[in-house]
Amino acid sequence: MSADGNPTKRPLSRAAMIAERQRRSPLWRVIHLLGSLKLALVLLGTIAIAIATATFTEAHFDSGVARAWIYKAPWFIAWLAVLCINLFAVTLTRLPWQRKHTGFIITHYGIILLLIGAVIGSRLGFEGNVTLRTDGQPQRKIVTDRSCIQVESPSDSYLYLMPLETRFLHTSVASPKYLPVPGTSLRIGIEAVSEHLSPQPHLAPASGKAGGTGVLLDFSSGMMKQTLHVGLSTGEGSPGTYDFFGRAALTMASNAAALPTHDPNNKKPWLDLIPANDGKSLEYRLGRGASVTSSGNLHEEDLLPLGWADWRLHVSQIAKNSAVVTTPAPDESGAENGVPGFRAFLSNPEGEKSTPLWVASGEVVPLVLGKEMVRIGYGLELRPIPFSIALVDFEVPRDEGTETPSDFQAIVRFKNTKTGAEKEGLIRMNHPASYPGGLLANMTGFNYKFSQAEWNPRDLKETTLQVLYDPGWLPKWIGSLAICVGIATMFYIRPRE
Repeated sequence: MSADGNPTKRPLSRAAMIAERQRRSPLWRVIHLLGSLKLALVLLGTIAIAIATATFTEAHFDSGVARAWIYKAPWFIAWLAVLCINLFAVTLTRLPWQRKHTGFIITHYGIILLLIGAVIGSRLGFEGNVTLRTDGQPQRKIVTDRSCIQVESPSDSYLYLMPLETRFLHTSVASPKYLPVPGTSLRIGIEAVSEHLSPQPHLAPASGKAGGTGVLLDFSSGMMKQTLHVGLSTGEGSPGTYDFFGRAALTMASNAAALPTHDPNNKKPWLDLIPANDGKSLEYRLGRGASVTSSGNLHEEDLLPLGWADWRLHVSQIAKNSAVVTTPAPDESGAENGVPGFRAFLSNPEGEKSTPLWVASGEVVPLVLGKEMVRIGYGLELRPIPFSIALVDFEVPRDEGTETPSDFQAIVRFKNTKTGAEKEGLIRMNHPASYPGGLLANMTGFNYKFSQAEWNPRDLKETTLQVLYDPGWLPKWIGSLAICVGIATMFYIRPRE
C-alpha cells in the first residue's frame, strides 16, 4: 500500500513487459515474427540444403553451374537477406539488453557482417587471370571468368557490355531470348546455343584463281564415335592438304603432276584426290608408303572404306569454281571440341529478322538487317584495372641435381596510370604480390592480389597470374572476429549478477 492508502503497482517482469509491448504495438509484433526461432530454423535448413546441393552439383558438374544455380542465384541472395533480417530482429526482441546478452548480440551482428561482406565480394569483386611476357607490353585488363556479349550500337558506335552465360540459356527458334541494342529500337534475338562450336567448312562460289574444284568430305568412325568434316579445293587461298590426326595425309591437286611424291620409307597412309574432267567426280588413289592399295572414282554421296581402323569416307559435295570457307557451327564429331557460342539474328519493331548467324566465343560477327548493321562479340569479360602490370623476369629454380621445379619466381612491375608511380613485386609459391599493397589496402580489401597460376615450360618468357579482388574482405574479417568474440563471451565470460 502507498502512503495515501492506494495499492502500489508492482513493476512488470521482463517476460510480461515483452508480452505487453507485443500486445500493444503492431510494429513489435512484426519484429517478434521476423525474429522467431521457427523462421530461423526454416532459413537455416533451406540454406543447408542449398549448400549441400551446390556441393553435389560442383562435384558432378563444375563450379560455374553451382554458382549460377545457387550461390549467385537471386533467390539465394534474397534468402541470405531474409536471414540477416531475422538475425537483426532477434536481437531487437531482447530489448532492453542486459549484460548477459552481450555475447549473443555480438555473435548475431558478426554473422550479419559476414554475410554482407560475402555479398559485396560476390557482386563487386572478381577473380581472373592475366598472361604476361618479359618481351611483351604491360597489361591493363584482366580476363575474368564471367561471360558477356559485346554490342556495337549503330547510334553512337559505342561498345556496350552485357553479362550473358549461354550454357544456362533455354532458347529455341520459337522462343528466342531478346537483348536490346542500346540507343536503337533494334533487338538481338538468340535462338540457339552450343557449348562446342568449331570452324566447319563449306563451299562458296569463287572466281579467278581463288576458284577451283572444291570438295566436302566427311570422315566417320563408329569405334571412335566421331565425325570429321574436311574441305579441300584446288583454288588459291583454299586448303589443298589436310593432316589426319598426324596418322595420315590428304592431298587434293588439279592434276596428277601436282601431287606429292610419296616416300617408300614412310609407312604413313595417304589419300590423293584429283578432279575428274566432268567436274562432278573425283579420281582417288589410296596407299601407304610408295604403294597404291586402291584407286578409282568417287561421286557425291559415295562411301569409301579407308582401311584406317574403321574410318570411312563420305563425299558430301563436289563443286566447280568454289573456295573453302569456314564458319562456326556446332561440333557434331562427338569429341566435344570447340568453344561456346550462340546463333543470333537482328530484329526490328516491324518484326523483320536478319539471317541468323553463329557467334563463337572470341569472334565478332556483323548482323545486317536492311541498312542497319550491328556488330556483336561474345567471350570472357575483360575488366580494366586502374594500373598496368608488366613482367620483368621469370625463373623456375630446380631441385639440386634434378629437373624438378622447386619454386616459381616472377618479378612484376606495377605502374599507376594517373601518377606514373612504379612499384615492383615478387611472386613466389604461396607468396602473392599485391597492389597497391600496404596495411590499409590489405585490411580494407581494396587490393589486387597476384599469385602464380601456370607457366609455359617451353617458354620461360611467359607466365600466367591469378588475380583476386575482394572489396568485401573487411566486413567478412570483422564479422568472423565478432563471431569468435561473441561465442567466447557467451560460453566463457559469465556476467556478474
